[in-house]
Amino acid sequence: MNQQRLDCERLIYKVMEALDDPKKNKGSAPNVEFWSRYFSTLNDKEFKEFVCRPLSLYYQTSGLVREPSMLNINKALDILNVPLLEEVYLPYKYKDKNSRPMKSKKCLVLYIHIKRMKQLLTKKNGMSISASTRDQKTGLLVGADKHGRSSDHEFESMAVSGLTNTMKEFSRSRADAMNDKSILNQTIKTTGQVKLSDLKNDPTDSLSKNLLSVYFIGAQIFTNLIVDELTYTTPYTRKQKNLKVQRV
Repeated sequence: MNQQRLDCERLIYKVMEALDDPKKNKGSAPNVEFWSRYFSTLNDKEFKEFVCRPLSLYYQTSGLVREPSMLNINKALDILNVPLLEEVYLPYKYKDKNSRPMKSKKCLVLYIHIKRMKQLLTKKNGMSISASTRDQKTGLLVGADKHGRSSDHEFESMAVSGLTNTMKEFSRSRADAMNDKSILNQTIKTTGQVKLSDLKNDPTDSLSKNLLSVYFIGAQIFTNLIVDELTYTTPYTRKQKNLKVQRV
């Protein structure tokens, strides 16, 4: 094993350890262990061929168990000397007498894929001021209110920015959790403000979750989308089973 490979492996383990965050995960670093086991099976030639492949290295997450935070990602980028925030030159805003453009404050720089428009621009512009026209099966806004939807790209930007509570608000009470939506609107009307803690956050309240749960039940797949216990029944069926007949 040559020195270049040792240095490369150390760098990979260091980055994976920063993402795994052993202090947070009770001293375990699963990705470091995985890649060390895998690299031990490769000779120098195979190792070089592997790391030279595009997107050969990846981080393995485990939903709600092992997910790197923005702090972990920032630490990993610092190890690689990759800046998370960059200054952007704005020549269209201002140039001095030496034609040097002004710079913005440090910000997150991302690649944006601009697609060619296939419709007139006037058809792409729209705004919804109501959220009453809703498909009661899927929970999606339809008709004149469809412009009020939140897309996956908006949630991705909130996740990158670490706006966890904002994501909860937009995916629950301001989405298709109808009981929480009613409590939210009524509380705002009476007190002028509302907190996330004021809402019940009942898992059975979401229209889309109930629909997806029914699809999973139809496919004979156990899930805990609605309740913690794994079951093949819907919330309505469980409520009917819990009803007791009272004889007068």
